[in-house]
Amino acid sequence: MADSHDRRFDELYDRYFREVLAYCLRRGQDDDAYDAANEVFAIAWRRIEDVPRGESARPWLFVVAKRVLYRRRRGSRRFHRLVERVGSAKPAGGPDPATVVVQRAEYDAVVVAASRLSTQDREVLSLAAWEGLPHREIAEVLGCSIDAVDQRLHRAKQRLAKQYALLGYDRDRPYAVGGEES
Repeated sequence: MADSHDRRFDELYDRYFREVLAYCLRRGQDDDAYDAANEVFAIAWRRIEDVPRGESARPWLFVVAKRVLYRRRRGSRRFHRLVERVGSAKPAGGPDPATVVVQRAEYDAVVVAASRLSTQDREVLSLAAWEGLPHREIAEVLGCSIDAVDQRLHRAKQRLAKQYALLGYDRDRPYAVGGEES
């Protein structure tokens, strides 16, 4: 079975890599186009069962390429906006050590609270919060509807808040630990 998957992928790669690369080159930066084309085929490798057979494989690969290029452009824009914000930030004396300690404690508490969640809850939360994916793309990644993503995300946030509260934190007053103001 694995041999047939390998053979199918090799045929797909040999037949369409140049076309996918050309597609990426026409729509992106030269150096990024090669990475994008390789990412398309990495996705095809992982999802070889989903790749249509015959001539329908090419448009499928182009759709994947379109999405890969979109994600890369979005990531690049985010990166450049961050660089601009950091570059335009006025240096301050920095936060006082007490603030840093409290923020670190909050971060650690969120990590602990998240570790108590199910794998599915952690996945939907990380796709939304860490990866910054819109609900449509989360639905694609999880293989469910956008409505299901909305529900899963809402429930995961509720469970995270509950776990956070069990650690003694109040999400409305994050600096209050154990009922005391810090």
